[in-house]
Amino acid sequence: MGPYLGWLLLGAGVLLLYGYGIYDFMTDSSEPIWVRLALGGIGLGFLILFLHVLRQRLIARKTDRYRDIQE
Repeated sequence: MGPYLGWLLLGAGVLLLYGYGIYDFMTDSSEPIWVRLALGGIGLGFLILFLHVLRQRLIARKTDRYRDIQE
């Protein structure tokens, strides 16, 4: 359980810091709106692509015939 807890805490901390940074950037009125919208679109696009690949990998995992083979 030790390494998993460490990875979970690291991931949670990184997500919190990124979330705060994104919130701070998006609410900063000194940046032009088109820059904020463009970066938001890029981030949303990456998130959608990641979720699509994750979904496909989870679907493929059910029928993967090499999953139980060990070296």
